[in-house]
Amino acid sequence: MGVFEKGFEKAMEWIYPSNIYCISCGSIIDNSRDYALCDSCMQRFHWLGEKTCQKCGKILSPDYRNPLCWDCRTFDHEFDRGFTCVQYGLYERGLLMDYKYRGKAYIGRKLGDALYDRMSLEEETFDLLVPVPMHRKKQARRGYNQADIMARRMSRRSGIPCAPGLLQRRRETLPMKGLGPFERYENLRGAFSVSPQNHYPIEGKRILLIDDIYTTGSTADACSLALREAGAGRVCVVSFACGANIPPKQ
Repeated sequence: MGVFEKGFEKAMEWIYPSNIYCISCGSIIDNSRDYALCDSCMQRFHWLGEKTCQKCGKILSPDYRNPLCWDCRTFDHEFDRGFTCVQYGLYERGLLMDYKYRGKAYIGRKLGDALYDRMSLEEETFDLLVPVPMHRKKQARRGYNQADIMARRMSRRSGIPCAPGLLQRRRETLPMKGLGPFERYENLRGAFSVSPQNHYPIEGKRILLIDDIYTTGSTADACSLALREAGAGRVCVVSFACGANIPPKQ
């Protein structure tokens, strides 16, 4: 980890000390709690189960009989594999809303810890961690990129270099909420590219994309395509939360 990343971690810890309050409900906790979550919130979250989609990593119900979720059976993806920690629900939504829209950037360190623990269950190895970028105007308004904080934390835990400037968002896109799969695809077509200022080698590298949430995979696909066109050898994606596997009604 570079000097900047170490300084960033120290500054975040000084401003927002870890393990004092539950990052979800705000109750007082001790420093033994995983991800700074109290026991009640740990139980409320929909954590990874034994059965997941073999392509994108979405959590599947025990009675679902296909190895792929409905989306992955219907659409091809540009990435090789996807992984996740929790299924997106009421409590997961509240946590991510606090993280992204209410200025609670310190939550990202704990989500980065969750990503590290999730990937420790896999035999995959990677050369670079690449956070999904935000458009510079949107990041300036928010003050930080949520994927970047998570990626830096995971880099510190794993020792894998983090490349926050490798991908760039070339243009602002419409909000993804309410868009269907095809609309999301069109919205993100050509939105990402490798930055001309990138100094990280990409050719043949194994890259892990970092994001806060995975829904249809359109963002992961657009980023993966840009990386593949630049010569990446393998591209996987890990998110803290993922959408549910919802087959269409018959």
